[in-house]
Amino acid sequence: MIDDWFAPLRGLIDVAHIERTVRLLVVGCGRVGLSFIHIAIARGVRWLRVIEPDWTESRNYASGFPEAAVGSRKIDFLREHLLRYSSRISFEGASARLTASSVEPFLSWLSRSTHVALFLDSFEVASALARMAYRHCPCLYAAVFENGSTGEAAWSLGGQTPCLESTVRLSEKRGARGGQTALVDVLSTVNVSVRQFLGLALAGRRGFELFAPYVRPRFPLAVVVNRPGGFVEMGSPDVPSGVRLVEVVDGNGRGPTCPTCAGYSP
Repeated sequence: MIDDWFAPLRGLIDVAHIERTVRLLVVGCGRVGLSFIHIAIARGVRWLRVIEPDWTESRNYASGFPEAAVGSRKIDFLREHLLRYSSRISFEGASARLTASSVEPFLSWLSRSTHVALFLDSFEVASALARMAYRHCPCLYAAVFENGSTGEAAWSLGGQTPCLESTVRLSEKRGARGGQTALVDVLSTVNVSVRQFLGLALAGRRGFELFAPYVRPRFPLAVVVNRPGGFVEMGSPDVPSGVRLVEVVDGNGRGPTCPTCAGYSP
């Protein structure tokens, strides 16, 4: 049972706080989303709602689901898989295919969630969901681009950062076109998104200092390059090579103005 793995972690981070307070809503359970879920559960998350419409087919076996999952809905396999990890997990899943204008059950679960994580190949849909979450709770977005050589992980929180749409639009690098890919190493992008999540979940608690660089309000976007010689944020030894934190401002040093995040100032 996964609960037995927490002993070494409890001295580093406040696992009990995560177990007690975090209610995580995830949209998208491909390679990035599935890896994120596994790590979040291993760090204490016990309340989880997941929306994923796809089935596991032999052609997308590399999405992270094992061969035993082929031919079944991803959400059904995930439910059985997580409950084998721990009987203490509160899990509900939905196979709805969300669009920018059709957002149930996301909207009904949002009111009960403390954190939202989006792992979608449609940024239009991710942006629509993030707008709904902006004033309610922290929202994460992570994706891999350009056959795995580039990824990005962004976060937003009402009044502290721009909204996700403005972050992506005004950042100096969005990443390559083409959406998510399955046959790639996504570890770096997942790790950055997990560090953002833990920084947001542990604010003011034991272990926050380990993740604080990833939740600086002026730098809500991390660009990850999965190759030697990648971007490095100069002067920040607490940020690994290959990760660049991007300040979200326009060419004149101003923050975005839009109906969602009006009032934010960098």
